[in-house]
Amino acid sequence: MNFLALIIALACERLVSLRHEAREPRVLLAYARGALRTIARNERWALALALGAALLPGLAVAIAIGVLGAVVHGLVYVLLAALVLFFSLGPRDLRREIADYRAAAARGDTVEAERCAAEILDADASQRRGPGLGSVGEAVFVQANNRLFGVLFWFAILGPLGALVFRTTDLMRREAILRAERGDAAATAHAVSDVCQRVHGVIAFLPARLLALTYGVAGSFEESFSGWRSYLATESDHFFDANDRLLVHAGRGALGVGWEQARDEAERARAALALADAALYVWLVVLALLTLVEWLA
Repeated sequence: MNFLALIIALACERLVSLRHEAREPRVLLAYARGALRTIARNERWALALALGAALLPGLAVAIAIGVLGAVVHGLVYVLLAALVLFFSLGPRDLRREIADYRAAAARGDTVEAERCAAEILDADASQRRGPGLGSVGEAVFVQANNRLFGVLFWFAILGPLGALVFRTTDLMRREAILRAERGDAAATAHAVSDVCQRVHGVIAFLPARLLALTYGVAGSFEESFSGWRSYLATESDHFFDANDRLLVHAGRGALGVGWEQARDEAERARAALALADAALYVWLVVLALLTLVEWLA
């Protein structure tokens, strides 16, 4: 049933890609901001509170769906699960943002191109301190995991609970970093930011590595693996908080000479997005086969 819900959610995501405001996580964002205030007031218990805040919305929704699924037809579960997954994706459409960025760059509108790039880079706060600083193309490798693949991975493993937990940790991480970077940030802001980044890093650890492997399958495996070795040699000591950097190394390697020979950043962004799309097809094929095996068993 989860695979059917996944297909429905992805189809809906494509249909409303031009209206990302229709699925802005306003309620979840307000919840994340409230959780951060609570964590900041209780710094001693920051890690426990961050973990609890990340799990609470997902648990509530999973219990509600489970109760409904026990008394209504299975199709209702599929629709509810698809709805949760749909609102856990994105919320902004990476394809549309890259298209806008490339269009602005093509017509020489530097101001608009920089605005589009800032939106893509800003939504991935930790990218600012990684090797993709200022690179839209490299940010695509990371954004694909934060907006799509991380959610899909945990949805496939834990259903709606997993999808919502991943989105909650991502929102908390982004909001915490933005608060810590303000000029009037409270003394506890950086500590809260570090905790939220560690929590999200743990949640994103497995999907990031699976996606890095998929980049190699969808592109040049040998060069992608070489990029992975480069990551291990230079940055693996960061462990959970280096997920983004691993994806950049693996993604650039998977594109091989195509990355190095790209004529500009807009072309690199297009190539990175094409690789992410190919990786999605690989995941869908694998999930379809696993679902078929489960049905036949």
